[in-house]
Amino acid sequence: MRRITLDLDGTPAIARLLDERAPITTQQLWEDLPFEDRFTHSIWSGLLIHSNQHPRLDLDVSRYPLVENPVSYIAAGDVVVWPQDGTLAIAYGPTQFRWLTGPWVVTKVAEIEGDLEPFAQAAYRMMFEGARRLVLTQGGEAPAARVLAPTGKLVEIEYDGMTWIAELLESDAPEYARAVWDALPLQGITTITHSSGEVLHFWCSVPEPAQAPSLRPRIVPVEHRGQQVGVTSVAYDPLSMRGQHPGDLIWGSTWNGIRIVYGQGHFGTPAGKFGRIVKGDLAAFAEKAQRIPWQGAGLMHMTRYEGEV
Repeated sequence: MRRITLDLDGTPAIARLLDERAPITTQQLWEDLPFEDRFTHSIWSGLLIHSNQHPRLDLDVSRYPLVENPVSYIAAGDVVVWPQDGTLAIAYGPTQFRWLTGPWVVTKVAEIEGDLEPFAQAAYRMMFEGARRLVLTQGGEAPAARVLAPTGKLVEIEYDGMTWIAELLESDAPEYARAVWDALPLQGITTITHSSGEVLHFWCSVPEPAQAPSLRPRIVPVEHRGQQVGVTSVAYDPLSMRGQHPGDLIWGSTWNGIRIVYGQGHFGTPAGKFGRIVKGDLAAFAEKAQRIPWQGAGLMHMTRYEGEV
């Protein structure tokens, strides 16, 4: 397993190269290290910083957008390459790689490990402070994994002989979380979605919430040169309502069940996120979900979980 170090003007982060998913691109990047450039904040692609003088990767783009490990929706901590010109970009919050014509497919080459917050804060400040020097070098010690202790109620999801534990996001989506909890146990067939990408549809009935659901984003003050200039949501927080990523539970409707994201997908609005899988093999979940277009619907159970994670 190979790692690279990203140093953003004195704020370091360690990323694991995804050699198994993008072997050609990661090898080309590895051979071009060390790499240094003045990175700037994106003006089209959301919470992302990018190179301006790009690594020399010499990638074959004759079949673009059929590239290695293609992604559209990018999670916080993802390191991606736009194969067309070698642009190297690092997301510090959920986003897409975009230009004025719309989203572009990129190759995901690495994931930042450990606590992303210091790097994310440094990247965010670039909107106020301008370009910053970023140096990529080979190697780096694996940091301690960031463990987020669940604070909400827990549910157990059983599908095709395996189980996963999910946390209900009671502080951010209390009405959704309460409605689902009160409806448990739930059982129903699980299919693909026809327009949302890698998202499962768990066909079950959840009663209408007693109170209309509302979005409650986390708000923090924004300071510049020692003075507060406004507030923002903590977009790089993994519990953020922005974006949808593997393991997220999304409210469909009271009559149309629950959605569970297992890969590159997007369903509805961010306000619909009410939970996330916190224990269990997400890669195995994705593997089972990817069989559904071939094998057809499977049966899923969701029950209250009273144990510890």
